[in-house]
Parts: sequence; structure tokens; C-alpha cells
Amino acid sequence: MLRGVSISHQNGKRIVKGLGYYRTGKIRDLREIVKSSSKEYGDAVGFKFKNRDNKIVTKTYREFNEDIDILGTALISLGLKDSHIAIISENRYEWAVSYYAIVNGTGVVVPLDRNLPQNEVQNLIDRGKIQGIFYSIDFHSMMTEIAKVNNEIKYFICMDSCELTGLTDKRFVTMSTLIDKGRALLQSGDKSFVDAPIDRNKMSMLLFTSGTTNTSKGVMLSHANIASNVEGVAASVHAGRGDVHLSLLPLHHTYENTLGMTYMIYRGVCIAYCQGLKHVAQNMKEFGVTILIAVPAIFEAIYKKLNEGIKKSGKEKLVKTLIKVSETLRALKIDLRRKLFKSIFNQIGPKLRLGICGAAPLNPEIIKGFDKFGLKILEGYGLTETSPLVAGNNDFVNKPGTVGYPIAGVEIAIDNPDENGAGEIITRGENVMLGYYENPEATAEVIDKDGWFRTGDVGIIDKNGMLKITGRVKSMIVLSNGKKAFPEEYEELLKNLPAVKDSFVWGNQCPNGEVQVCAKLVIDKEKLKQEKGYIPSEEELALHYDAAIREINKTIPQYKIIRYFVITFEDLVKTTTLKIKRSVEYEKIKAVLEKAGLEMRKASGRVIDTLNWHQEASRFYKRELN
Repeated sequence: MLRGVSISHQNGKRIVKGLGYYRTGKIRDLREIVKSSSKEYGDAVGFKFKNRDNKIVTKTYREFNEDIDILGTALISLGLKDSHIAIISENRYEWAVSYYAIVNGTGVVVPLDRNLPQNEVQNLIDRGKIQGIFYSIDFHSMMTEIAKVNNEIKYFICMDSCELTGLTDKRFVTMSTLIDKGRALLQSGDKSFVDAPIDRNKMSMLLFTSGTTNTSKGVMLSHANIASNVEGVAASVHAGRGDVHLSLLPLHHTYENTLGMTYMIYRGVCIAYCQGLKHVAQNMKEFGVTILIAVPAIFEAIYKKLNEGIKKSGKEKLVKTLIKVSETLRALKIDLRRKLFKSIFNQIGPKLRLGICGAAPLNPEIIKGFDKFGLKILEGYGLTETSPLVAGNNDFVNKPGTVGYPIAGVEIAIDNPDENGAGEIITRGENVMLGYYENPEATAEVIDKDGWFRTGDVGIIDKNGMLKITGRVKSMIVLSNGKKAFPEEYEELLKNLPAVKDSFVWGNQCPNGEVQVCAKLVIDKEKLKQEKGYIPSEEELALHYDAAIREINKTIPQYKIIRYFVITFEDLVKTTTLKIKRSVEYEKIKAVLEKAGLEMRKASGRVIDTLNWHQEASRFYKRELN
């Protein structure tokens, strides 16, 4: 077994390098992953999904490999060799087949966010120089509209049995037609795809970053980038035959793409495709899920439901007693958690053994709470530009509140740390992107001559080499005294307030130039009803949350206190990985305040959803009285 990390000092930097724990072989490229998995796991079920009749369908690793070779051969026969080919669809088996049929010998894959409106999809198609696109039936009408204005796309390939007879545009074909064509070509001896050389250091994936900034960037990734990340994960976290992973997060993100697809294929895990968020609980049970990769909101919802179930059953005291007994036995190296809390696991998934969480911070108390029941949650950290994983807790070290050690082959350091050791996280390794597509200036801003990538995140590396994220450089609030504060720190505290399901914190500059920490609280009406029996008035809510925030302020330095807050019942605007679109939220608040003619000091405690209505009504009554 390896040591996990090594710590060294170079050029004034304290560098932590991941070594991993399990020994893994060198992975050359993604084709090697598919081929070796087909050979090693063969007739083992690699994929599970529901068909239109709601019946579970399975595909073996051997079938998966064959389907990729067949489809890839057909794509090359269409003249798409070395083309940029997009995919827009829900998570499904055909998504995976299309992806590898593109990258393993045809061209460059460009996964697109299926939640984007048509104009943004068109924009990314243009920017990505797309010449072919795979899509599911839900996007058929969008594709026919795009086809009317785009002459660059050679083929629109529908994953389903689309009705193409009414279309005069011959560029539209079905995936099943291509499968038939590719099979015949392979049988006749066509080796154009299976023998196509792969340059592991060349761009093979083009992924556009999510809309947390005004302009998304095209991240160029190679086989070497993804392969190194898979190696790094495999060296720290064990998964294998008998495991079932629920593919829930969107596959156009590297988080699900690398960890939830490529790593699972490498390890011979069965991938089960979720039917949607409302089906998670049902799918967990019927697919026999053992591994769940998700964002904090998913784990928070499961934990909340689990505790509500305990409360409704009237077994709170019994569960607390069992936890005490369990913890005592664990101290004696006797682990009976899965037996003692079997009924709890029957609610969320009888076979669930591992949760992997990323994209945003998860409350450490939730990780500890799940651990008491026998479910391990590993929190990690990464970015699209790093393929994605940089660091993560693992099978041997799991410290809630941190994102663990860098994975094998990855280095991390803190650039220009302050007196507390906090500064921008920089990272280096084979997982770091090739650069931003057609944007050398932006690439030069984030990758230096020594290969260090500036993450834009602020963090601290503790004495043992574990990384803790404290905020984003871009969202950092620089206070009037020059001290720094991070919205994420406040947001974690505010989410613990009664009936607050979310929050947004920003630095508000008042007319005299002072920068003040302000917050927007997202209130859960149903929770309020449960707790109070009614929906309190605006005045009552203001007093209640003002008192709660005063208590929070007692725990932080005076110069960092939350000065003012507004209330909303509307959800925050977020990306598909549930990150707050901060610039959008800030502009929304700014626009409402400007229209109402109010500063934050005057708006504090008010329900911002109805602020303009109240102001208009007030002005109306003043006019009437005069």
C-alpha cells in the first residue's frame, strides 16, 4: 500500500503531491479502458436502464464494446473522421455508446447541456464547429429548427426511432440505421475505426463550462487528461464487480463523465441510468444501487427524508440509543451499523455503501450523520479544467469539512497565502487541460510556464496535507478594512437557520463606499407552516431572522458580520450542478432595489419578491392622500 501523499517545498511553495493507496497500471487512452473492460468483464452486466415499457434492460461489457465499434465504423463511413460531433440528451446507454464511438477513433466529442435554450445550443454549435450531432427524441423539434439555419452540420443523428419520413432534409438519420450500416461494414472487414490511431495528447473532448460566468469557455481535454484522472481515482477509492452506480448527474459535466462513466467502466461497475430526480428513491432500490455520485443538494434531501421518517415513526429515542451502542462497539473494532440500521437503509437503498459528493460544500454534520448509520460519504474537489478531480477523501482517510488529499499524480499548493495560510489553490498534473478552445489569452492567464493551473478557488492546506476550500476568488468580498470574506462560509451557516433552504451572500457597496456583507434568505413555506402552523407576516419574519442572524454574528469577528438581509420564497438561479449563478443573482437584487428606490439598509428584512409591488402601492396611496 502507498502512503497517500508526499509534502515538499519548492521555490517558496509548500507542495502536496498525491501518491494514492492502491497500485494501478498506466492507462494509455479511453479505447484501452473499453477494450480491457470488455475482455476482463465480458458477459458481466455493465449497464441497466428502463425501456418505454418500464422494464429493466441490461447490456454486457462485451455488447458495449461491439456497439461502439459498430457505430464508430458507421460514423467514419459518413465522412465524419476528425470532425467535432456533439451530444445532447438525457443520461442513457446511447449517450455512452455515442461518446466512445466519437473519441475512440472518429473525432472530437462536444457534450452539450440539455437544459440550455435553443439559442444557446445554436451558439455552442457554432463556437464548437459542430459537423454532426447525436440527440434524443426530446430534442427533435429543436434540431429541425437548427437545421433550417445551419448548413455546417452534416448529420443529425436521432438516438430514438424518430419519424423521419416527413423530413426532406437528408441530413437526418437514426442511430439504429447507423448501427445496421456499421455492423455490415465491420463484417465486410472495414477496420477504419477499430484500427484508427489515437493521439492521447491531442484534443478529443471539448466541454463548455457552465454559465456561472457571462461567457462560457471551451475546455480542451485529451485522452491523457481523462486517463490520468481515472488512474488517480482508482488509486484512492475502490469500486468493482458487484457494484452498481446510479448515473444521475448530467453527463456533459466532467464530474459525472469521468467519475460516473469512464472510471466505472474501467473498474467493471454496472452503470444504472436514473429516470429522473423524482425516481431516485425508486431507482436506488430496483437497480440495487451501491454507489451514488451526487451534489450536496441530493445528499441533503436524502438525509432530511431519512430523519423525517425516523421522527414520524416515533423511533427517535431508539435510534439515538442504537447509535450510542454502535459507536461503543466501533471503538472496540466491532462494526454492526448495517445490521442495526437495516430498516433505515431499506428506505434509501438497501445496498447503498458509498456516496461521492462534489461541486459544492456538504455540511460536515451530514457526512458524520450518514457515517453513524453506516454509509460512507466521500467529499472531493475538482473543475472541468482538471478533468475534473483534484483532491478527495478516500477509503483510508475521510475528514469531514475537508476535500481530502490530492489524488495520485496531482500536486496542489497555495499561492501567496495570507497570515492564516489561505490563498488561491493552484494545481499541477497530467489531468490539467490543454487549454481554452481558441482562447490562448485566457489559457495564459490560468496556466503558467511551470504548468501550474490557477483554480480561482481559495483554500487552506492543513499540516497533514489535507485541503479545505474556503471560497471563490471571484466571489470573494473585500471589506473596507482590506480583510477578506467568502460568501460560501456565510451560506453554510445560514442554511442551518429554521426553514431556510438556501441563501446567497454578497458584498454590498453602500453610497459612502463601505462594503457590507448582505444576505438573501430563501425560505421554505411548507417548513414554516409545519413549524408555526401558519405563514408569518413580513414583519414577524424580519424580527425572527434578524434575531437569528444576530446570533450568527456573535460567532464571527465584528468586521465580518452580516449587516442586512432580504427574504425570498423563490429558488435561486443555479447551474445544472446546482451552483449559484452569482452574477445573475446579484443583478436581480440590484435591479429590484433600484426600481424600488431603496438601499439595502432600508430594504433589510423585507420580502424582496413583493418589494416593488409594495413600493408602487405606497406611492399610489401617497398620491391619493395628497
